[in-house]
Amino acid sequence: MKICFDFDGVILDTERYLKYYADYYSYFELGGKTRKRSNTLTQEKSFDWSTEETEYFYKKYYIKASKTAPFVPGAKEILKKLKSEGHELYIVSGRYNHYFDEIQLALDRLKTLGIEFSGYFWNDYNKGQTADKIGAELMVEDNPKHVASFEGKKCKCLFFKDVKIGDYTAENVKKIDTWMDIYLEVQKLMKQ
Repeated sequence: MKICFDFDGVILDTERYLKYYADYYSYFELGGKTRKRSNTLTQEKSFDWSTEETEYFYKKYYIKASKTAPFVPGAKEILKKLKSEGHELYIVSGRYNHYFDEIQLALDRLKTLGIEFSGYFWNDYNKGQTADKIGAELMVEDNPKHVASFEGKKCKCLFFKDVKIGDYTAENVKKIDTWMDIYLEVQKLMKQ
């Protein structure tokens, strides 16, 4: 089976680290500014930061989060298990080189998993189309905006949902919240 995975928030626990660093930066470095909205994936939408404050945050803290955030619990073990069972694994991510070589940093982190992926698709904002192009049967995604690109597609999407991020419902989308859920869904699909 061909399986696609988003990187940040699905494999690497980047979002949780960025939320902490954003709170820290805003409160201690910007004089006590507090979070305005908690149901968004991007930090600049959670705070009333200026463009300059946002750029400073990402240049200072995004690289730190990318280097120090752990893998999401279960990611390493389940990815290895899926690979050993003969599945083709792909990275399909919206990550791009905006403030530094963010893609190379992601590749370096992925290399530490010791898993060979069949392909990488970076700066991808139509993940449903990419999954169809490579003939993927499953995508694991945490961003509702990207989950929406699977509506009406052949590829099933597992919505790796953070409890604070909004819902998304469609026939071929299922909400999950652990890597064990991912593995069990793959097993179900293999029996169909």
